[in-house]
Amino acid sequence: MAVRPPPLPAPPAARRWLRALLALYLLTAAFVTVQQGVFARSNNFRIFRASAVNLVAGRDLYAPHPDQHFDRFKYSPTFAVLFLPLAVLPFVPALFIWSLLNALGLYYALRRLLPERRAALAIGLVYLELLLSVQYAQSNALVTALIVLAFVALERGAPGRAAALVAADGFIKLFPFAAAALGLLYPRRLRFTLRFAAAAAALALLPLLVTSPAELAAQYRSWRAIETADALNRGYSLMGYLHDRLRLEWPNWPVQLAGTAALLLPLALRRARCAEPGFRRLFLCSLLVYCVLFNHQSERATFIIAYTGIAVWYAGSAPNRLRTAVMALTLLVMAVHDVDVLPRWVKWQILVPYGIKGIPCLVAWPLMQWELLRGRRSESPGTGRSATAPAPAPT
Repeated sequence: MAVRPPPLPAPPAARRWLRALLALYLLTAAFVTVQQGVFARSNNFRIFRASAVNLVAGRDLYAPHPDQHFDRFKYSPTFAVLFLPLAVLPFVPALFIWSLLNALGLYYALRRLLPERRAALAIGLVYLELLLSVQYAQSNALVTALIVLAFVALERGAPGRAAALVAADGFIKLFPFAAAALGLLYPRRLRFTLRFAAAAAALALLPLLVTSPAELAAQYRSWRAIETADALNRGYSLMGYLHDRLRLEWPNWPVQLAGTAALLLPLALRRARCAEPGFRRLFLCSLLVYCVLFNHQSERATFIIAYTGIAVWYAGSAPNRLRTAVMALTLLVMAVHDVDVLPRWVKWQILVPYGIKGIPCLVAWPLMQWELLRGRRSESPGTGRSATAPAPAPT
């Protein structure tokens, strides 16, 4: 394994900012718990808790359960069994733990990914999206954190841990399975693939701890049926923009296939650059945006994933006017779309129908791909960490 030089000490100001942001993220989890647990009962969180109860009781997870919640459960049976600890606790403490897991998970992941000063910048930039995701009691901040931590594990020569994190993420929501592409950046790709397959198989069978094989097979059939029906959706994805703005009636899969090919193209054409830490991190940023831009189920609360990619791209790179402009656009969209700074009719009659939320992704992703495809060495600011060390060989 390559020897990584010790990081330079962080300036005191960076550490103060990190402590302040940690306090802010903790207070956010507490605030949302009061808002969505005491003064209301978050429907999304009720769905998650009910899924664990229904799995143990042998009920169809994907059928309507109007006596328990509105809408339907659409996650995997594995997610349901993993949610059991939060289903047995009282609602408010369980919601607080779930909010903490999402908020602090993302904080911790970005803290591990970037040096202190740049981590503080990225953590601050994504705060509004983190707040929105936690208010919805969604899993998207946790999904983002697991992708980032999988990348960090690969950077530190731990492919087994990375494979397990990607597999676990995919059993929360399907599209994070795309993060398996991170393994292509490193040596011994076959070893990573085998460990990923083993972890995915173990997680797929995990619900057998509380249900029978026949019942689990029935749950997977129901899950497949509901996912097949949802495959016709377009959400805030690129497919949605092509349909709504250009009136293109294409199915989703050709656009998703083209997007996947474009995502992986730099790895085929610029293979030698995988030795550059900046190139690897830039691919992570592109992957995070890709997970929203080509996800037919993307929604408002999903953008924490893509906006984290944009924030890391900005915070982890050398100063650049174009990146600064894209980051400014992203912050502007966050403010006008997620905060009531404009009259509500503007939001619901203009911003939401026209999909303003996704515009930063439509701008940022092609720029990231262009940077990946450029022949010259990727930009690396002086961060206190090695900017030129080769990727460590997994052990």
